[in-house]
Amino acid sequence: MKNFLYELKLSYHRTSDKPNIGYIKSSKDAFTLLQTIFDPDLIEAREEFVILYLNRRNAVIGYYKAFQGGVSSVVADPKLILTTALKTLASGVILAHNHPSGLLDPSTPDLNITRRIQEACKQLDIELLDHLIINGDGKYYSFADEGNL
Repeated sequence: MKNFLYELKLSYHRTSDKPNIGYIKSSKDAFTLLQTIFDPDLIEAREEFVILYLNRRNAVIGYYKAFQGGVSSVVADPKLILTTALKTLASGVILAHNHPSGLLDPSTPDLNITRRIQEACKQLDIELLDHLIINGDGKYYSFADEGNL
């Protein structure tokens, strides 16, 4: 029986010929963009987890609606977040999820997943720039602004 070794190939394709989405210079910039990504009809119904991927100049490469949860929680898998970061050659990521309750304070699981993803990012030389919690009232909490990164 012969042993087979499969060659893996990496490809990178944009889904649009349009110029980049914009540059993120602050948590407010990220929040403004994220408001266009989260579904306003569902933001108070279930939790979603979205990741923005950025290049070295903090230009947005794209976003990934990675995970959906229930009314009170969503599970985020760091492997899937970072797999996409590597595939897109991202230098930075911004995490975001919503709280259907409207409360913006991070929960213990929110703090824990942020730390786990931050540690994993460091190993791959990818910067975790922020983690935003947003609500349906047009408000947000920034981990970076509050010193939690």
